[in-house]
Amino acid sequence: MSGLDREIHVYSLNVAHFLYDYSRCFWSLLADDERERASRIKHQETQQCFVLVRSCLRSLLGRYLSCDARSIRFALGEKGKPRLAGLEPDRGLVFNVSHTGNFGLIAFASDTALGVDVERRRPMTDMDGIAERCFSAGELAHWRALPPDRCLQAFFDYWCFKEAFVKATGQGITLGLESCVVDLSRQPRMDLIPNSYGNPDEWQVAEIDAFADHSAGICYRGAERKLRHFDEEALVNILFTDVTHRGPE
Repeated sequence: MSGLDREIHVYSLNVAHFLYDYSRCFWSLLADDERERASRIKHQETQQCFVLVRSCLRSLLGRYLSCDARSIRFALGEKGKPRLAGLEPDRGLVFNVSHTGNFGLIAFASDTALGVDVERRRPMTDMDGIAERCFSAGELAHWRALPPDRCLQAFFDYWCFKEAFVKATGQGITLGLESCVVDLSRQPRMDLIPNSYGNPDEWQVAEIDAFADHSAGICYRGAERKLRHFDEEALVNILFTDVTHRGPE
């Protein structure tokens, strides 16, 4: 886990850039329950994204832990947040995953609460109504005052930072996006959070510039760490080394 005590590592990938000829090799990295889950996904693009992201997660965990990716086992928190089996929540090597459409992000850190989210910016007919339900009064006022050409990005920036925070807590969407307030007026930061999660200043949020027309953000607890973003080339080399050593089953 070299460097992860002072850094956050984020890997990005685009499923469309991977050859479908290797899809069975990717499946070979998964555990039985992951294969079963993937087989239930009928939409090919969604299934391919799930298989590839999980394969990448296992390959990267194997590198950080110096072990066979196929030997890794996961445990789930009360609200379904995965962690490495045998570890307490937010201890040791921690990770979080987000994907939408063809695009995925995988983040790693050590000994901290961690959440990541990526959202495709797309117009929605009920965007104002969603903002009323999920934004604070201050967030809503700031968003509605923006020039029209900035509203779409700001909506999804708010959403992904909130989502990253609730994922970091382990509660996910059940915590409620309205329970946390993000300040986007300058550098993104948490402005208000539920009392049970401490002071907002204890939490860091940062933008991830990974994909065009997408908002992506990360949230973690503790002192600010250096954010290192690894592009797809680094991930491809790791993944294809692992799958070609095993081959399809």
